[in-house]
Amino acid sequence: MKNYTLKLYKNNGKVEKVRTKKKRRFLKILRTVNWQLGIKNAYIKVSYGKDLDNFGKRSEFYNDGYYDNKKELLLVFKYFDGEE
Repeated sequence: MKNYTLKLYKNNGKVEKVRTKKKRRFLKILRTVNWQLGIKNAYIKVSYGKDLDNFGKRSEFYNDGYYDNKKELLLVFKYFDGEE
């Protein structure tokens, strides 16, 4: 099961963090982010769980990144979630 994380970094230094396992809830949160309220950038992480890597060690597999506009954030979520 996938885990979704969003951190919003505001210009005043505050950070808002949202975690959920529900894709629809996370997508709704992404769509309602108001960038005009002083958000500097957003960090998104989609975790796919733990599995064995090439070295036989149990590792967490995920995609993540920092983005500074809504268009890029929604586009990258689409690719991280696997729905191209």
